[in-house]
Amino acid sequence: MNALEAILAANDMVAVLGREVQVRLVDVSASGCLLESSSRLETGTTGRLTVIFEDEEYVDDVRIMRCLEREGARAQYHLGAQFLWTTSPGGRSLRRVIARLHYGAIRPARFEQPN
Repeated sequence: MNALEAILAANDMVAVLGREVQVRLVDVSASGCLLESSSRLETGTTGRLTVIFEDEEYVDDVRIMRCLEREGARAQYHLGAQFLWTTSPGGRSLRRVIARLHYGAIRPARFEQPN
């Protein structure tokens, strides 16, 4: 059996298929954030949210708790995202810079969805 056959035959094989979704950070709190996107995401979707602020990248794992289509907006959705405690927030955690985010400009964020 070659290496590829052995990998494919393994019972504990795990694979992740992801996609990147552009979002705009609308609001943020200690427990989560409100995102705006042209992509609809299902409730329960988990992923990694990356925000660039003052040339620094901040990352947190989130779960989409709600997805509402905006009235009067062409294919725009408001996504309510909850921060997940998959790891302890590090120095580059979005949760650690909430106060700074309220006082500065924020570039578009991106949401990576492992699927």
